[in-house]
Amino acid sequence: MLASLAMSSLQSGIAPTNEQVAHHFELSCERVGLVVTLESATRIFNCLAREIHKAQSVLEFIGRGTDQMQ
Repeated sequence: MLASLAMSSLQSGIAPTNEQVAHHFELSCERVGLVVTLESATRIFNCLAREIHKAQSVLEFIGRGTDQMQ
């Protein structure tokens, strides 16, 4: 569910609202049986932030590599 929200945002170039993210996050947690607390949400979002940062670093690296080849 969160992946589809992310893909939609990437394709449209429009960031989702806080309400959309919260709704999809809640649905995703319910789907896997996770009871959402402030602590668990904070841990999950910190992990996501690290993964996003890594992905951005990889994209920047790939982008630089492409520029150098041209």
